[in-house]
Amino acid sequence: MNEETVMSQIPNKLKLVAEGKSGNVPAKILIVDDDAGLREILNEVLTHEGYTTQMAQTGKEAIEKCHKDPFDIALIDIKLPDIEGTKLLDLMKQFPTMVKIMITGYPSLENAVQSLNSGADGYLVKPIKPQNLLNQIKEQLKRRQKATLEKLLMNTGLSSYEAKIYLALAAEGDSEARKLSISSGVPRTKAYQALKKLTQMGLVVEIPGVTQNFSVVTPSSAFSSFVQNWKRELTEQATTLTELEKTISILDSIQEEKQVAEQASMQKEEVWSIKGAEKIEQRMEEMLSKAQNAVSLITSENGLALFCRNHGKVLDDLAAKGIKIQIKVPIVPSNESFVKELKYAYKVENAQVPVPIIFLIIDENEVFLRHLKTDSSKTAPDKDLGLFAKSEKLVAYFSELFCTDKDKRDAFAN
Repeated sequence: MNEETVMSQIPNKLKLVAEGKSGNVPAKILIVDDDAGLREILNEVLTHEGYTTQMAQTGKEAIEKCHKDPFDIALIDIKLPDIEGTKLLDLMKQFPTMVKIMITGYPSLENAVQSLNSGADGYLVKPIKPQNLLNQIKEQLKRRQKATLEKLLMNTGLSSYEAKIYLALAAEGDSEARKLSISSGVPRTKAYQALKKLTQMGLVVEIPGVTQNFSVVTPSSAFSSFVQNWKRELTEQATTLTELEKTISILDSIQEEKQVAEQASMQKEEVWSIKGAEKIEQRMEEMLSKAQNAVSLITSENGLALFCRNHGKVLDDLAAKGIKIQIKVPIVPSNESFVKELKYAYKVENAQVPVPIIFLIIDENEVFLRHLKTDSSKTAPDKDLGLFAKSEKLVAYFSELFCTDKDKRDAFAN
């Protein structure tokens, strides 16, 4: 049903709602009570009046049913086996359009106040008189439907007071301003102002010859311009939303393709850490002893002295076996004579090493990196840290990182 049809049927809808019905669709009511006898009685009374009902004997069952099927009204006993009715009201706040009516066999002002504060829309006391039950249900349905229609009318630009006056006039027919104020609950001065505005908008007309007597203009005609504009805006919004969804889909595809490409270019490499100077030296000694083809060392001036002091014998043994030993170190006056001696057994080249490290490569596929503290006297030996891995890619990466000259870097990596 479109907005224009709704507007044209407002008077008839209000009459149906006053009888506890909404068009041809009967209101759906959930009965929540652990008393099987009372549930059956309430069910019989309500179904006889044309309502659709379901029953639940616990709070848990009631919540489950509400999730599966929306209800217009829930009749809730204040004492349930698994939960207090007032606490169930708190849980049912997730169903804001559903009317909640509390039922109690222990009437007291405290219970009533607590129920209303917890979100109850109404309150019934056992034993329940069928007519009282039906009257409250009709009143609550009427109130809810009026609130829905008021909200719909306020979307057309009407204020709350203007919407209330309009609905009262639509329901009652031709009426005086004073009566409309009473039936709508709008203060009299505000009712006059609302009627003046509604008249200016072309929604209401003042009946000629009768002072302060008003009638509604046919809703389908009065709201036609607004309905058409609203339809056009909604159509434009729907088109924009469709285009946005297409754009989002395209962006998702681009992101997915990019992620696939990035994942293809990424590989996991395992890097191990070792702590303590003694363990670090042991690990390097083990790596050196397993060398088969080549050993490469990049280190600072101090690093070279430390490495040769701890592993010089192993290097000599490897060189005697024909294993290629290559060292890159800054050659400065202070180590020039020492380097000259090393060149008799190993290939030693001058290199810029900007950080104090010992960088060891074994057979071009195993790497060990140790950072040397600038002031070792202030660092406990057991806090020294070394990193090692078996990875050709990491060998190439660190080689490039610690060699400053590009040609030498490429040559070393190869």
